[in-house]
Amino acid sequence: MNSASEKLRRRVLAIVLMFGGASSLQVHADPPSWLKQEWTKEDRTLFYTTSQGSQLMPYTWFLALERPNNETLFAVDGLARFGYLPNDDKTNNPDGLPVGFVKDAAESGNWIGMTCAACHTNQINFGSKTLQIDGAPSDADMHALIDELGQALAQTCLSKVDAKFQRFAKKVLPSDASDAEVDRLLSDLKEFSSTFTQYVKDSTPPQPWGRARLDAFGMIFNRVTSIDLGIPSNNHLPNAPVSYPFLWDTHYHDVVQWNGSAPNLTPVERLARNVGEVLGVFARTDLKKTVVPPLYFKTSAKRDNQLLLEYKLASLRSPAWPRDLAAIDDGKVAAGAKLYHDHCLSCHTLTPRNKPLGPTNVTMTSIAEVGTDPTMATNAKSLLAKTGVLEGVRMPPLVGKPLPGEVPSIELVFAVVVGAILEPFDAQSIKSNIDANSRAYLESVKTDGSGGLSKLLMAVRNNLHNTPNFNLLAASKALLDNEKKNAGALAYKARPLDGIWATAPYLHNGSVANLYQLLLPAKDRLKTFNVGTRTLDSKNVGFTTDEAPGAFLFDTNLPGNANSGHDSYGTNTMTDEQRWQIVEYLKTL
Repeated sequence: MNSASEKLRRRVLAIVLMFGGASSLQVHADPPSWLKQEWTKEDRTLFYTTSQGSQLMPYTWFLALERPNNETLFAVDGLARFGYLPNDDKTNNPDGLPVGFVKDAAESGNWIGMTCAACHTNQINFGSKTLQIDGAPSDADMHALIDELGQALAQTCLSKVDAKFQRFAKKVLPSDASDAEVDRLLSDLKEFSSTFTQYVKDSTPPQPWGRARLDAFGMIFNRVTSIDLGIPSNNHLPNAPVSYPFLWDTHYHDVVQWNGSAPNLTPVERLARNVGEVLGVFARTDLKKTVVPPLYFKTSAKRDNQLLLEYKLASLRSPAWPRDLAAIDDGKVAAGAKLYHDHCLSCHTLTPRNKPLGPTNVTMTSIAEVGTDPTMATNAKSLLAKTGVLEGVRMPPLVGKPLPGEVPSIELVFAVVVGAILEPFDAQSIKSNIDANSRAYLESVKTDGSGGLSKLLMAVRNNLHNTPNFNLLAASKALLDNEKKNAGALAYKARPLDGIWATAPYLHNGSVANLYQLLLPAKDRLKTFNVGTRTLDSKNVGFTTDEAPGAFLFDTNLPGNANSGHDSYGTNTMTDEQRWQIVEYLKTL
């Protein structure tokens, strides 16, 4: 495709997305290509389409819902206007949902839900090609999605005679639906809309997060401690958005989350990380009607699927810089390697591409030393929540400490996550087509010190029993103790930087546009720039920052957006040539 044709195609696509992607005009970008990341097509399909138990809204409602103020179906553009990616796999995705959006089958019916692929897959326009990077941070705007969903729901349930509701009901109900069924649908829709719009209101920060960021901890805290527990006063405005982290190598890190709050060495700890993640994206947990004392918490999180996805993510490697699309200056690389060793290696260890992945102890750097925006870590440590009906509850039971009347929000979430892990598995809900490799994985984790979980899973698979045993309780208590200890540290994680070229913008809060800017003194960095263009700036290594349709203007002067810090590691004394040498070396990681 020549450059003029490419420019025309992109302009037409931008116009279509701007006006809602009317169904009569479906314009798609050229199919992306994938870099080698050690995944098969089947692995990718599993990642894109396996439910983790997220339940955003009833499935048929989502497909029938119209956008606010017009008759265009909400999902007709595949949510591209919010930055989500198309999934053209008609076999496994017959309804054309975006990457990471799936149908979740539950006793209460079918739901639309999100998986980690929605937030951890991205596309990069590199020269004339579009590259799709698995495990890369998304540039989607999740708050814009839920905000527009809330508006659409509110406009759809105004009255039984309203045309918008009638079109909705015609799509959702059978053609011979009775008046009573229509009335029931309107009543259910009103109730759901009221709850959802209140959730959106309570989750609206003082200033927009914009694209490529999410206050994940804030959303999880509010979901669990306010909505699920039924205590509105526990809600805190999510004002500490962070970049979606990239997933390759994460399976092997000793701690995860930007503040290192979650231990990650055992299968129980990794499962807790995944359960916590899905609780933040609309998984349901029943905390209001729990038995006393509770032995576990009933949740929609699909833990078996999460273990399988974690197994697959263990093999995901970082994408190598495509030298066929942009050459690398090997002379600068050699000089940059020495500078990296002198200034960067003490925090950011290397992950050699010619060696298998293995356990990695990441460096935690105090906020006082690194100097970056403290809001995320400070919130995680200081926000408090009332425990309500869970006051006095021991979680895990028998071995846990009773919850007091008020605790740090993060500790209450940890306790709920542990309770969700302990829920007995329903043998009938376990998938029967588990492949041999994942069976071998579940067998192998018996030897790593937390065999209680794997033995439980294997027993359920063989229909022997479904009752948690004491080994799992002990492993859960150890997890909770470690998480409490880690959450109190005001520090940020310095992970290995392999594949860093594909993960802009930089710092934990996405406040630095590219790698060259990161190597400048903080006072010299861009104070405003556009996010969401997806076009790689191969010189500075980041995305282009010019204004473009759908891009979001990032302002580092706003609270939580500071681009200060990370400038005491030689960057103040480097020459500009040395900065370019490090940038060139970083391309090779």
